[in-house]
Amino acid sequence: MKAAAALGVDIADCLVFEDAEAGIAAGEAAGADVVVVTAAWTHPLETAHPTLSDYADAELSVAADGSLTFGC
Repeated sequence: MKAAAALGVDIADCLVFEDAEAGIAAGEAAGADVVVVTAAWTHPLETAHPTLSDYADAELSVAADGSLTFGC
């Protein structure tokens, strides 16, 4: 929330990347969208969030209107 506020962005417009249960819970509680990074896990957590094995699998596209699309 602090970073979103510093950037002048609503937390609801943010995407949080997390690999720990506490961070996932914090992102949810703040109202951000969450992507769970699983690279460091030896036993994957159950999650309803999209997962990303590592950042090499992330894809970001910028549309002509400046909007962003993230895929994993």
